[in-house]
Amino acid sequence: MANEQSFKDFLLDKKDKLEENKIDWEKRKIDWLAAIDTLYFQVKNWLKPFEDEGLIKIEDDKVITLYEDFIGSYDTKRLDIYFGSESIKLVPKGTLIIGSYGRVDMKAPNGEIMLMRDEANQWKFVRRFTRSLESWDVTEKSFKAMMQKLS
Repeated sequence: MANEQSFKDFLLDKKDKLEENKIDWEKRKIDWLAAIDTLYFQVKNWLKPFEDEGLIKIEDDKVITLYEDFIGSYDTKRLDIYFGSESIKLVPKGTLIIGSYGRVDMKAPNGEIMLMRDEANQWKFVRRFTRSLESWDVTEKSFKAMMQKLS
């Protein structure tokens, strides 16, 4: 009987640990949507002087629906930046990304690049090479440089 009791204690301990490590998927989704909003706010702030001059038009009213395991379907927005006859789109891909806490793709006429959010809620440009990834901080300077490079 003692062996059965110790086995039951073992199973109860495993159940307790599972409960402790449960992920709050709703919170993860809310944090992700807030991170997207913060990124868009930052980009719009960086580009505001050019928008005020009529050199850029920014739209963030295009709703897209994403689906992710454990989270389900949810709506977010795409950010479109128009300049000249071209545009760049920031398109959220999801928060359940390996090695990241979220990904937004920056799509332009001459290519695209990933923006990945790390556990400290910092955004990085990430470029995939054959066997490795190169990353650097998303800053006002690096964002504008990437706009020029991809357009």
